[in-house]
Amino acid sequence: MLRYLKVAFCLLAIVFTEVDGAKYSTIDEAIARGDLVDVQLQLTANPKLANQGAHPKLTPLSQAILRKQGAIAILLMNSGADVNAVDASQRTPLHLCVERDQPVIAQALLSAEAKPNQLDQVGWTPLHHAAAKNRLAVAEVLLAGGANSKALSACGGTPLHEAAVSASAAMIQFLLNNGVDPSIAAKNGSTALSIARANHNEAAIILINANN
Repeated sequence: MLRYLKVAFCLLAIVFTEVDGAKYSTIDEAIARGDLVDVQLQLTANPKLANQGAHPKLTPLSQAILRKQGAIAILLMNSGADVNAVDASQRTPLHLCVERDQPVIAQALLSAEAKPNQLDQVGWTPLHHAAAKNRLAVAEVLLAGGANSKALSACGGTPLHEAAVSASAAMIQFLLNNGVDPSIAAKNGSTALSIARANHNEAAIILINANN
């Protein structure tokens, strides 16, 4: 137990070590303030901060994405941040890019070899999330970066199943154009068409019927 306490204290010392010229005591604070210069100062003094700030469950990269601090996110990636690190909900930085509608950062992550088909705690890939949230620009980036349009969620649904709830005609057509089979049934027997009908998504009903 004593050994683990010593390790914990060492980690805290790394996170809270004062950096000459830095305005904030942690990299988390600098990210929250959008202070790129301060983040750079802290990374230069301690490169390990690229992957571990003060927050116990969110890496600095995840924090930067959630706060829509694109320049800081790019700096962290260039400084060695793990582009596949997951949060407490098993969301990767790509999942978070969908959450915050950040296609440019998603593209940067994919260029840095982020894995595009990881499942989060809900059982969705980033593309499933993009379909559910009608984030067409992010979906386009994901597909161009290697996401599998035919990937199934933990419940056996395609991204089209999620889009069928309320997504636009443009998202529905995009998924159909990229090979998503509208006839696939999830584990509970639902198809994209049955979901569209249950949610009165007329655009989805029309387009899916035309492709069945």
